[in-house]
Amino acid sequence: MRSVLFFTGLVLCALFLLPAVFAGVWSLGTWVGLAAGAVLAVGAHVWPRLAAWTAKKQKKWIPKVILSVFILSVVYTFSLFACMTVGALRAPPEDPSGTVVVLGSKVNGTVPSADLQARIDRAAEYLLEHPSLSVVASGGQGTGEDISEAAAIRDGLIAKGVEPSRIYLEAESSDTEENIAFSKAVMEENDLPEPMLIVTDEYHEFRAWLLAQREGIASYAVPGRTPFYLLPACVARETLAITEQLLLGWV
Repeated sequence: MRSVLFFTGLVLCALFLLPAVFAGVWSLGTWVGLAAGAVLAVGAHVWPRLAAWTAKKQKKWIPKVILSVFILSVVYTFSLFACMTVGALRAPPEDPSGTVVVLGSKVNGTVPSADLQARIDRAAEYLLEHPSLSVVASGGQGTGEDISEAAAIRDGLIAKGVEPSRIYLEAESSDTEENIAFSKAVMEENDLPEPMLIVTDEYHEFRAWLLAQREGIASYAVPGRTPFYLLPACVARETLAITEQLLLGWV
């Protein structure tokens, strides 16, 4: 078991380190994943010495506490993975009504990040399949962005054949919570119908649904396909974000 945990830790480190080194994908999720892998590998390696030391000092409760925390952490993490999966599967009806809402992500100057481009591609595909639907492009302008995320989404949709008259902009939000709340306001101001048909990454759909519930608006998931090399870091970061939402989001 120690060997399995040790090599699992090494594999985790590789999953997070290789995209960071070769694709420049450094984020909070990257560091969290690297830390988790390192703790797992180092912990498995030093476990016999720790057990011997605690036995000598008559503190046998310490390994039990560490094991309990580890098991609870694994169960909690995989529970969140299951929630993310369920969130991504909340598909709208085959003949949907409502308004498509595309959640923003990083723009490099004027070029959408790989993450955002995947959302634009999925939204364009869905809108062309359902020409009666309107869309809210959501996202403000942050550091390193020459245009708002909403403008980047709009330009990407138009380039793929979506009529400009179908696109509404929400260019003030700075996080997912504001994406949902401000997009709801745009829908109300322009008499756009509910529910929200939320276009974002698969892993992100669950938290978007939680926030839509808090805003009192029904929603469905229209998930884009996250580039595979981004997925580990994104899921790790999303695990922290959902935890924060569950602990503090309803206060």
